[in-house]
Amino acid sequence: MNALSTLGLAASSIIERPLRSLLTSLGIVIGVAAVYAMLALGEGAKKQVEESLNSIGTRTMQVWPDWNRGRSSQTRPSMPFTEEDIREMRAINGVFAATGTLTGRGYTIATDISDVNGNFLGVDPDQLKASGGEMKLGENISFADIETRRPVVVISEGIQQRLFDGQNPIGQTVKVNNVAFTIKGVASKPDSNISFGNDDLFAWAPITVARERVIGGNRFVQNHVSNIMVVGDIGQNLNSIEEEVNTILRRSRDLKVGAPPDYRIFSSRGWQEQAAEETKALSFLLAAMGAISLLVGGVGVMNIMLVSVTERTREIGLRMALGAKKSNIMNQFLTEALLLCILSGIVGLTLGFFMSKLAMDTMDVELVFSPSVALISFGSALMIGVVFGFLPARRAASLNPIEALRHE
Repeated sequence: MNALSTLGLAASSIIERPLRSLLTSLGIVIGVAAVYAMLALGEGAKKQVEESLNSIGTRTMQVWPDWNRGRSSQTRPSMPFTEEDIREMRAINGVFAATGTLTGRGYTIATDISDVNGNFLGVDPDQLKASGGEMKLGENISFADIETRRPVVVISEGIQQRLFDGQNPIGQTVKVNNVAFTIKGVASKPDSNISFGNDDLFAWAPITVARERVIGGNRFVQNHVSNIMVVGDIGQNLNSIEEEVNTILRRSRDLKVGAPPDYRIFSSRGWQEQAAEETKALSFLLAAMGAISLLVGGVGVMNIMLVSVTERTREIGLRMALGAKKSNIMNQFLTEALLLCILSGIVGLTLGFFMSKLAMDTMDVELVFSPSVALISFGSALMIGVVFGFLPARRAASLNPIEALRHE
C-alpha cells in the first residue's frame, strides 16, 4: 500500500465520523492556540524588556561622592570630581556620553511677573545626550558658552508652560538667585529612569556660570562638579565601563591599592540582570502552560484512537486476512492521528492569531508574531500526533487476524 492510499484511508475515516473527529481535534485546537498565544506573549515581553534595556536610563551609571566618608577620624573626606575625570571617561571605549553636573535644588526661577520653584543645574553639552532629552526649541548649551561664561540657560517644557504659557521664550530673560539669564533653548523631559528631582521643572546653565555666579560657594572651586553621569552605547556591557571608571577615579584621587573608594557608583546593571532572568522565567512558565494544554489534547487523541481501534477490530482483521501487513495497519492509524493533528494545528494557529490580536486590541499587552512562533506551535501539533498516535497504531497492528474477525 502506497502513501497516497494510506492517506486516503485516513482521510475517509475522519470524514465518516465528523462529530468524533471534531471533538477529538478540539483539544489540539485549543492547545495549539494556547501555545501560539503564550509564545507570542513571551516574545512580546522579551521585546519590551530589550527595548527598555536599550533606553538611556538603563544604560546609565551615576557617580556620586560618598558623603559618609570623613565622619570617622580614620577616613578622609570624599573629594569632588573634576572636569578632567569626565574627559577621560568620554574616551572609554563603548561610552555614548559622559557629563558632569553641578547640582542645585529648589531655586526660584523667575520672570518679572511670575516665578516657579525648580532645579537649577550647571551642565556641559553632553547633559542633553546623557539625560535622553531633546531640544524642542532653540539650541543646547555649548562648550563656547562654558568657556566664555555666557549667562544663557536652557529651560524645560514645564517651565516654558508655567512662566511663558507655552509661548516661544527664546531670547527672554529669567532670573535665578538674582542672576539674569537669557533663554537659549527649551529641552524635553529627561528619560524617566534618570532623576533630577522634579524632572519637568529644570533650568540648565553653562557649568562655569553656575559655579561662579549661582551655586558656587566654598564647596565648588576651580573645575569641580557634583556628580558624573556615564551612558554606555546600545548593547554595551556596563561592567567593563564601570571597571574603567573605577580605574580613572582611583588614579585621579590617589587611592592606594586595597583602599576603599571615597565615591559610589550607581548603575542599572543589577536591574538588567534581574529583568533578563524574570523574562526567561516568564517565557518558560508560558511555554509550560501551553505544553500542558497540548498534552491534554494529545491524551484525548490517544483515547479516541484507542476507541476507534476497538470499534474497527473486524475491519482490521479483514484487511489482515486479505494480505495487509502489520506495517500497513500501523501506518494507517498513525497517519489518521497525524492528519487529525495537522488539521487541528492549522485551525489552532488561526484561532491563536485572532485571539492574540483581540488581546492586543482590548488589553495593554504586546505580542510578537514571528515565523518561529508559528513553526513551534504547528510542530508541537505534529509531535503530538506522532507520540499519542503511536500506541493506538501499535495496538491495531498487533491484533491477531483470527481473533479480530471473531470480534463482535
